[in-house]
Amino acid sequence: MSRLKSSPSTFFAIPIFQMAFRLGGGAAVLAVLGIAGAAVAQPAATAAPAEAAQKKTVDVVLVQSKVVKDAQGKEQLVAADSVKPGDVLEYTATYTNHTGKSVSGLVANLPIPEGLEYLPKTAKPGATLVKAATKDGAFAAEPLARNVNGKTEPVPYNEYRSLRWTLGQLPANGVTAVTARAKVETVVPPAPAAAAAATPAPAADKVARKTP
Repeated sequence: MSRLKSSPSTFFAIPIFQMAFRLGGGAAVLAVLGIAGAAVAQPAATAAPAEAAQKKTVDVVLVQSKVVKDAQGKEQLVAADSVKPGDVLEYTATYTNHTGKSVSGLVANLPIPEGLEYLPKTAKPGATLVKAATKDGAFAAEPLARNVNGKTEPVPYNEYRSLRWTLGQLPANGVTAVTARAKVETVVPPAPAAAAAATPAPAADKVARKTP
């Protein structure tokens, strides 16, 4: 696990992740994940005290890694102590069932914060288990599409804001994981022409005040 470090030359994003799942008895549980720490499962607002006691029996751990290539071009995962535009990050959320019984209806939600662009087809497990959504929250299989002026067009991947896995059943003492990759978006500086066009404004204002 790693933490992003702030520095003047480093662009970074600090997303918060949520993993939602249900225990076999139907008790809703929510796990809130920081970008580089173990998840602490928390009961939903309507959960009873007895259900809250169960929350510690299913662990969720999120790991953030940076994807790099060695001299031979082989990918490696390293600690993402700092990132910059263009870097590729991989997120892995691992569930471990300590309940002693099967957990059913397991669903995982992985938000993709602003500043990160989801890399297509990197969500695992994929196929029919994962769906994506933009900020409108409507989940569908990737690639997402939308209707614009009566025409269907693909949704840009930098507009994907969430992934959701329908994982189903996790047996007693079972372990399962979901992963996805995203690229740190490049920050585009203001165009020089736009900055130059704004500079005469103060001078013009000064001349206008001197006019009788």
